[in-house]
Amino acid sequence: MGNSIGENKLVTIDELEELLCNLRNESENKENFTLNITHDMRSHLNVIISALQFIEHNSLNITTEKKYMNIIKRNSYKILKLINNLIDTSRLENNFYKLEKRNIDIVSMIEGTVECIEKYSLEKNIQLIFDTNKEECIVSADPEAIDRIVMNLLSNAIKFSPMDSEIFVYLNIDNENINISVIDNGKGISQEEQDKIFNRFYQCSNRSDKEYIGSGIGLDLTNYLVKAHGGNISINSVENEGSEFIVTIPRVLEEHIETVDNSISSKIQMLEIEFSDIYLSE
Repeated sequence: MGNSIGENKLVTIDELEELLCNLRNESENKENFTLNITHDMRSHLNVIISALQFIEHNSLNITTEKKYMNIIKRNSYKILKLINNLIDTSRLENNFYKLEKRNIDIVSMIEGTVECIEKYSLEKNIQLIFDTNKEECIVSADPEAIDRIVMNLLSNAIKFSPMDSEIFVYLNIDNENINISVIDNGKGISQEEQDKIFNRFYQCSNRSDKEYIGSGIGLDLTNYLVKAHGGNISINSVENEGSEFIVTIPRVLEEHIETVDNSISSKIQMLEIEFSDIYLSE
């Protein structure tokens, strides 16, 4: 029972060239990703070293010293954010990340997170508006993962939204799902790039705001965290009109897991790390 030559699929020259081109593009994207990560880390380390050298070689008053210590703290958080995202994305990709699920009131949790984030949006005079169709909903989820999902989506929305604008966070709960929608009126994303936006090795090419161009790993991590909850994330966007990110996770309550109160105080350092790259003032 030998294989017939006729059963083997022949690869055409065009198909082979397309395959090689895709492999080259993938390799180039991975190389660019590595370069972006290392460049970001080096830039933040250079700022830290410069600030430390300035403190070391100058007699500073309390106000000036505090300013440079804040610069050091902010850039340290930037490096920590990059490292955390890189490690956790790799762990999720390889199924090494374990969700720590609790039964939580997701309405009050997300509302509290949005309220905490408002101080960062006000740096650009951006108003965060939260609305929900339910006043309470106990659901089984990892509180830290849900926080990171919301923080990442709002961080991106704030970065790419114009001054004096609004960002809407809608929580729509039905019998089966929790739907979280984040809407901005920023630069928007082309249809072609929407298909690639959750790939860590891809960055949007239409970003004119160079200050906020990063590694692109945040949305990739968000996508993994949503999928780890059995959910999905999608995007609706029109260039120059804005974007809507929609997260949908199953509405599940597990009786064997305790119900906990997710404290706002536990989010403070996480917020400072996540939003370390969008301060407008030191």
